Amino acid sequence: MYSKIFWAVGLLVVSFKLMALSYVPQNIVGNWLNQQTDYIELLQINEDGSYLQLGLDLLQPENSFAEWGTYTLSESSNFADLPLIISFNPTFSNNPAEGLITLLTDRSKSHVYINASASAERLQLNMDSQSDSSIDVIIEYHQLQAQSIEGYWYNQEFDDLFAVLMLNNGLYVQLQINLDHDDENTGMEWGQYQHQMDSGEVYFQAEYDDNQQIGFNRLNDIAAAAFNIKLHDNQLIFLLDSNDDGVIDSCSTLLRKN
Repeated sequence: MYSKIFWAVGLLVVSFKLMALSYVPQNIVGNWLNQQTDYIELLQINEDGSYLQLGLDLLQPENSFAEWGTYTLSESSNFADLPLIISFNPTFSNNPAEGLITLLTDRSKSHVYINASASAERLQLNMDSQSDSSIDVIIEYHQLQAQSIEGYWYNQEFDDLFAVLMLNNGLYVQLQINLDHDDENTGMEWGQYQHQMDSGEVYFQAEYDDNQQIGFNRLNDIAAAAFNIKLHDNQLIFLLDSNDDGVIDSCSTLLRKN
């Protein structure tokens, strides 16, 4: 997993020949996936200057993580083909031993260059870990393809972020972050989901859950813990009949992001 490399890569703060950008290039905005045999990561870069990083360790689920924060872009002339440096400022992490937050060390010298294809289908993070004008690590992502219920869905109200990521390989992530750092209302879970196309029902089976008080996993004690999902434009509507009496007891609407 590349987050282990990050321990040696280092700091994201850049201090040479830089000019901060006042705009965000559209070809870096989006939901970006890095998929390996035993590790899956989502890096979401938003136009408003925020980012989200989700890492799923399929072999050691306890190493999974969620990270949220802001980023800044600066121009650089250090590499002709890598004109942009990205600096991340994490404001939340449920596992500070993993992810981009591990770059924030006193001894770090790293510069992180970002590069995306003109078609916005691929994105790279290029690491110069020694500030010696040599790229040491390249992390490559491809754009998350949104179709049907698959994709990244979110609802952001007040100071909370609630999101569901559904992948075409049957994996899901459910994330709730209280941006005021209320641990009781913050949690991450991931696992397998099954979508019954004829009925619209979706069943979730968690494999990792760091807070069983929130999220889908808390519904395991309910006999009929199945959501009926409705798609309407760019909205995903979750309907839950918690006591299987034919009456919908709760409803939540999520919006497609990027």
